[in-house]
Amino acid sequence: MIEGHAWSDWLEVGDFDLDNDHHLQMRLVSALIDAIEEGRPWLAHRLADHLHDSSTVHFESEEQRMRHSAYPERAEHLKEHDALVERMAELIETVGKENGAEALAAAMDLRSTLAAHIGSSDRRLAAHERSAMVEPYIPAS
Repeated sequence: MIEGHAWSDWLEVGDFDLDNDHHLQMRLVSALIDAIEEGRPWLAHRLADHLHDSSTVHFESEEQRMRHSAYPERAEHLKEHDALVERMAELIETVGKENGAEALAAAMDLRSTLAAHIGSSDRRLAAHERSAMVEPYIPAS
């Protein structure tokens, strides 16, 4: 299967729900980069908004999982989430400006930072849940 976004096996954390969310995040940021490069600011802005909103929901889910499993690195992980959300909000503002080069650089940097977060911090969270034999957190409906 050919991926339509920047992905490699080292980003797989071994948890179906996390991996699906991470694929979406990477798809969105890659599509955002494409939209900026193609000079489609209206699409770039919509993608940046969607990336921000879906990532916020994803991070809230991870935070619930961390509480549920008594994850010892929770505070540091939450700081990373806060920094990523802040960068996404800044990217939304940057995409709205005329300087496409600035938006492109910010989006590419965000993709790299997000991949590093997935490949390290999220991988440790998934490993913690497996080693603690914690049942996956399922929010009440």
